[in-house]
Amino acid sequence: MNKAETPQLSKQDVIELLEAWSFLSNLTVQPTNKGTVNTTFFVETQAGNFILKLYNDSITTAQIQYEHSLLTYLQSCDLSFAVPTPIQTQLGETLISVNKNNSLLRVALLPFILGEPGDRKNIAHTHAVGETLGELHHALAGFDSAGEMAQLPAWGDIYHIHPLVTDPLEVPELFELPPTQQQYITKTLIEILEAAPNLYRTLPVQTTHADFLCPNVLLIDNRVVGVLDFEFATSDLRLMDYVAALDHFTRFSWKDAPDLEFVEAFSKGYAKYNSLTYSEAEALTLVWRLQRASCIVYWTGWLREGKVTHQSVVDAVTNTSLLEEWLEENTTKLLSYIAPTA
Repeated sequence: MNKAETPQLSKQDVIELLEAWSFLSNLTVQPTNKGTVNTTFFVETQAGNFILKLYNDSITTAQIQYEHSLLTYLQSCDLSFAVPTPIQTQLGETLISVNKNNSLLRVALLPFILGEPGDRKNIAHTHAVGETLGELHHALAGFDSAGEMAQLPAWGDIYHIHPLVTDPLEVPELFELPPTQQQYITKTLIEILEAAPNLYRTLPVQTTHADFLCPNVLLIDNRVVGVLDFEFATSDLRLMDYVAALDHFTRFSWKDAPDLEFVEAFSKGYAKYNSLTYSEAEALTLVWRLQRASCIVYWTGWLREGKVTHQSVVDAVTNTSLLEEWLEENTTKLLSYIAPTA
């Protein structure tokens, strides 16, 4: 999950890499400037448009192979939206490794999916992405049901979510918070750490997307046409994926509480293809707190890597306290939007 350096490549370098796919001709290549972890290039050809993806050194080959297996499975599921299933070379490979500029590059060719990222302030988009997550979860339940192939830890495994944060209870002390807030966050972390094992014993666990955010969900005319970036997919609580997306698509900034109208739109969309169980509904607020605590620990790891500022993590901690207050005030209404099944 950590970002490392990716070698700089010229357009000619990219064209040479693309020779592994012999059906491509008359190429034009441009960097996309969209990858947050990996480097990607837009490839226009007579055979169609594609994305060439160079995987970051921090991502293991086993993790990439897991992602490719998952995408190949999803391609067979007759989904209402597209996923970027890797395209085989003439040798039948979806991942190639080549030495370039004294570096070993892992490269894949993906179809280009036309669409625009979702708009969190568009309630029609929120309903559509909820619907898509429900459909995706329904399909993902059939992949690696025992979780034996997954390479990444579950997001609720807070002790292992980031290698630079081995003791989550150290986190509140790092940010020089007022004593009362520091005590509150510590108390919350202790409660969450104690509750997490039972949540994973009793709630549905399956393959999840684990990064279901605006940049990774493409729409045209209020309809989802593509879901991208499955590189963080893993075996986890289905509810963890649900609340992470619910948190993202119902709050318009880190300073905002969730908008109940958008919560209802997302939940009704999700219910078209999937329903939470009664056990999940009862645990929803607890898992939401677990998801936020996990994010704080992960962002603390990012702080130690120099990826984020000290203030940005402090703001996230403060916002988590506000979210807890909102959950206490709105749990009954929140649960009224969910139609669980036995």
